[in-house]
Amino acid sequence: MKMVLVTLATVAMASSMAFAQQKAPAEAATFAKKVAAANTFEIQSSQLAKDRTQSDELRSFAQQMISDHTKAGEDFKSAVGAANVSPPPPERPDARQQLTMSKLRDAQGGAFDKAYVAAQLKAHEQAVSLFRRYSKNGRTAPLKAFASKTLPTLEHHLQMIQVISKKGNLASRS
Repeated sequence: MKMVLVTLATVAMASSMAFAQQKAPAEAATFAKKVAAANTFEIQSSQLAKDRTQSDELRSFAQQMISDHTKAGEDFKSAVGAANVSPPPPERPDARQQLTMSKLRDAQGGAFDKAYVAAQLKAHEQAVSLFRRYSKNGRTAPLKAFASKTLPTLEHHLQMIQVISKKGNLASRS
């Protein structure tokens, strides 16, 4: 009898360990892939803006994007690990974001500033929508917690770029 209990306990422990190490569901992997691409795009486009913009206000915004999205990227990697998303999503912009990056690299002066503002506006509208949906409906707890924690920062970024966009002229030039 004692041997049967030990065997049952061992089987139960092994199956619970296997369950804990299961791959994350497809919805988690899809969310993670979109987040990795968006976060990388935010950082790369903002690094470009920091060097290229003629606006002190945009330079400051770009620096905040780099700082906030670098921190979010660290939190994201922890959530991806805790969610057991395997393989981890690639940290590169998607095809559409790469096209936007190419356009940004080609733009100069005021045209660059307008293109960067438009790109940031679109990127943050999409990110807020993605994170809002996942924080409400996501089924993978570590990623859902990450989405809920990060959403207010993204909403703040969206508000910031909306204000900059409405100004239109980006008056504070260096």
